[in-house]
Amino acid sequence: MGEQPSWPAVMRTTLRLWFERRGPKISRRGAVGLSVLLIAGLAAALAVVLVNDPGTTSASARPKPSATPVRRQDAAALRAEATLRAEAVLRGQAADWIARQVNPAAIVSCDPAMCSVLQAHGVPDSQLLVLLLADADPLGSDVVVATSAVRSQFGARLITVYAPEVIASFGSGASRIDIRAIAPDGAAAFESVLAADSAARINAGRQLLRNKRMSVSKGARAPLAAGDVDPRLLVTLAGLAAQQRVSVLSFGDPSPGAPGVPLRAARIRVATPAQLRKLLSFLRAQRTPYLPALIETTRSHFTITIEYDAPGPLGMGGKQ
Repeated sequence: MGEQPSWPAVMRTTLRLWFERRGPKISRRGAVGLSVLLIAGLAAALAVVLVNDPGTTSASARPKPSATPVRRQDAAALRAEATLRAEAVLRGQAADWIARQVNPAAIVSCDPAMCSVLQAHGVPDSQLLVLLLADADPLGSDVVVATSAVRSQFGARLITVYAPEVIASFGSGASRIDIRAIAPDGAAAFESVLAADSAARINAGRQLLRNKRMSVSKGARAPLAAGDVDPRLLVTLAGLAAQQRVSVLSFGDPSPGAPGVPLRAARIRVATPAQLRKLLSFLRAQRTPYLPALIETTRSHFTITIEYDAPGPLGMGGKQ
């Protein structure tokens, strides 16, 4: 196992974000209580890490082989261990996706065990908000990792108040891990904007289909017509078509387990090396939120793959 996470640094981030929202209202006694709870949470998180790290078990503590049949309690222990290992695999998959796909400036809220895995996958401690306290909430973050512990902590409020949209999901059942985008103005406001946003994407996609300077493959036409393409891609494609002829080969889906999320990736082709250079120059000159997180080229075929990070924005103006 690699270097252990800097939990004091993660706790500093949690304290900073918590005090930014509640600092003026907290008493000295409340501050002392908060410190005690954070220390307890740190101890619990370290215990989770130690339990999940097979290297922390000494040779003398390991059970010796036994020739006796496996008893019922032993079988239950084996099933529990298998469940823990499966959950650890899901945490690793979710952390890898977040490290690669989520905006690196985004604040991610998570339970202590998940925050530990995220930091091991390269997410800076300054971007992590640990959900430790009974009155903690994910507001102030951009994304919440909804493990079983987080779902238990917030119940229905997780969806109805804080984070109505799943942007990626891993596994199934009780061990499922959902990556959810926070709705800063609340779930009700998010839902009211969502319908208008979908209509705007449909309108923009159909305009692109009528653009004579853009050819669209059969497979790419349906997502454009249905409004299933991220607004940043729609605006970028319109800008490219205003400069030169382009061909849209396909749209990509880098959000596993979240079929309702607009597609954030596209493969585009031009006809000549000069057009390819012009296209690359245009893309690299963009500013947030229209600067792609990924630009890959296949020069032999004059093809470019572009991809935007998560969570995607609502509205053609590129605002969340």
